[in-house]
Amino acid sequence: MLRILTRPHPVRYETGYDLKVSALVALFVLVFLLAFEPFGLSHVRSGLRYYLIGGYTLVCFMVLLLNLLLVPRLLKSLFDEEKWTVLKTIVWQLWIVFCVGVGSYLWALLFDAISDFHGRSFGFFLYLQMATLVIALPCIVVINLLNQNHLLRRNLELSVELSAKLEIPEKPTETGPEPEARVALTSENDREKYELTARDILFASSQGNYTNVIVGRQSPEKVFIRSSLKRIARQLADYPFLVRCHRAYIVNIDKVKRVTGNAQGLKLTLEQVERPIPVARQYTKELRRRAGLD
Repeated sequence: MLRILTRPHPVRYETGYDLKVSALVALFVLVFLLAFEPFGLSHVRSGLRYYLIGGYTLVCFMVLLLNLLLVPRLLKSLFDEEKWTVLKTIVWQLWIVFCVGVGSYLWALLFDAISDFHGRSFGFFLYLQMATLVIALPCIVVINLLNQNHLLRRNLELSVELSAKLEIPEKPTETGPEPEARVALTSENDREKYELTARDILFASSQGNYTNVIVGRQSPEKVFIRSSLKRIARQLADYPFLVRCHRAYIVNIDKVKRVTGNAQGLKLTLEQVERPIPVARQYTKELRRRAGLD
């Protein structure tokens, strides 16, 4: 069990996904409260009961959304995907459950509803937290373990498919300019210009206000260009073997020697490069297309 909990797990920085998750969980909470009226809601006078249920639903949505949107982005070092695991995901989600419990308690306090279904306010706070935990913990554990296994199986299958395509010597690529031609990469102010052979580019990575381009046939060399990776990607758009695979990386898929996968996603190992290059979920479809799988 401990080995499963320490397996890698993805961290998602997607606003649309966060909104969808928050809305779906809040909808589930609304249906659950209306159907079962837990936490003593069935003993609350009817007029107040629906204000409380609506408030609990709204609190759940807002707490989830604020935690999912803000906390990982403010504490990026803590939510480092390379160190993120199933166990950390479960602890993180239990923290959100605790915050929802606190918000729900404050909502009930606002309407002076504590005495309606518990004589002591602190006693109700503990009761609310424990009841929420009992309901949420099994769901969180089971869902995360199932999701981890699903992601692992999917990415392993995809890594095998990509390996079969990308690890073949002299791989065909889509039509485009002659790869031995020189490509000109310019800085943001167009004052700096670097002419490189497209085929020699191994990968490019974003580093603050600069893009680090790794080139070379024998020994890799670094070229720092004062430009965003998005701008560099536009300048390399005519070369189909140079693919954006991550918000921070462009790779030469003709230089891939190994593709691996885990629950967090795919990783590409390139010729002459020791560090694996991650593939973000939103770029997987394009990578499949460039590799000839779609």
